[in-house]
Amino acid sequence: MPNRPKRDASAAGDPPDHAGAPTLDRGRRFLVRLSGSVGLVTLLASAALAGPTGCASGPNLSDEYGQTARENYELAVANFNDRDWEDAITYADFVRIRFPFSRYAVEAELLIARAEYALKNYVTAQDAFRQFLRLHPTHKHVRNGWVAYMVAVSAYMASPNSVPFLPPHYQRDQALLRETLVELDYFFDHHAGSEMEPLARELEADVKRRLLEHELYVARFHLDGDRPEAAIMRLEAAHDTYPGIGLDAEVLFLLGVTYLRIDEIELAREIFTELQMQHPDHHHGQQAKLYLKYMQERYGPADPNRPRPDRSPPVPTTPAQAKPEQFKDFRWRKEQRKKKREGKADEDEQTPTVPSDAGDAGAAEPEKKPAKGEKKPPAEAEKKPPAEAEKKPPAEAEKKPAGEEPPGE
Repeated sequence: MPNRPKRDASAAGDPPDHAGAPTLDRGRRFLVRLSGSVGLVTLLASAALAGPTGCASGPNLSDEYGQTARENYELAVANFNDRDWEDAITYADFVRIRFPFSRYAVEAELLIARAEYALKNYVTAQDAFRQFLRLHPTHKHVRNGWVAYMVAVSAYMASPNSVPFLPPHYQRDQALLRETLVELDYFFDHHAGSEMEPLARELEADVKRRLLEHELYVARFHLDGDRPEAAIMRLEAAHDTYPGIGLDAEVLFLLGVTYLRIDEIELAREIFTELQMQHPDHHHGQQAKLYLKYMQERYGPADPNRPRPDRSPPVPTTPAQAKPEQFKDFRWRKEQRKKKREGKADEDEQTPTVPSDAGDAGAAEPEKKPAKGEKKPPAEAEKKPPAEAEKKPPAEAEKKPAGEEPPGE
């Protein structure tokens, strides 16, 4: 029976035989992996192309923006009226950048400032209104004073307010309130008599009242710290700078009490008299009346020649100077080293040279130099050399014959 030829498994679609199974299996795995990689690359490419459209944070230029400056400005106004401030800023900023020479670009700048103010970004709104005031001085809202007024209002709204868990407004920085006064001064200089002036006057009174509250707080702080002179300076300046805003009685009363505290009797009497005359119905006016009665009983009538206390600033005392031998700085150490070197040189000159062969114990020692101011002791008697032969004790003496001794002994 002849051998039948093998079928092509790949063409017929049947499962491969055992001999060709491993080879065909590896080929299919490679194709599957290749097709999977191509599909992944295609998916990532499509996601990258669709990413900017799906994650757009602003309006699409082709779909949502208008073709002209007027259309985009009308869109900005519509969003502003709908209280959609951020989209209004987006459309108005597009008009300002894309159509800078259009008349709608000017209106778009003003709309941006109004939207920033509505978003409570008061510092940004203040800068936007101020820039509009400088760039467009002939605009109708600049000429009637509304823009200058809004610059001051933005600075006022950016100032600290009394909120829970924070110190009161009069204990915090008042730089923005002072800046508000500067902007209001500009308004009164350039737009006096305009229809915005009554509102500006009300704003000025409120700002001055808050600044005066801050000055009173600082004055009380100095009094608590036993610094009455500093408190008097604050109160006098506040009384001259912010008069007639409803806190004059408090300023005068605190000033009179402080004068009385430092024994300025006549100045305190003058302040209390002014307080009683200007504010008779105020409770501080009633207290001033009691103080005047007390001062009349204790110090007598007013005396212009009454001696005043010395209010000159204290002169700092000169600190105690160290004595020359106590003040040991680098100059003293330098002098000591110099003296030490000079003293050593003098000792070397006075020390006699010892010969090299004199090494026995009986060598003469160098004479010591007496200290300064010390008398030299008298010269000691020269030591006699010891006898050449010591006498022997009697027991050990040699016995000599009588005739051997010399005559006469």
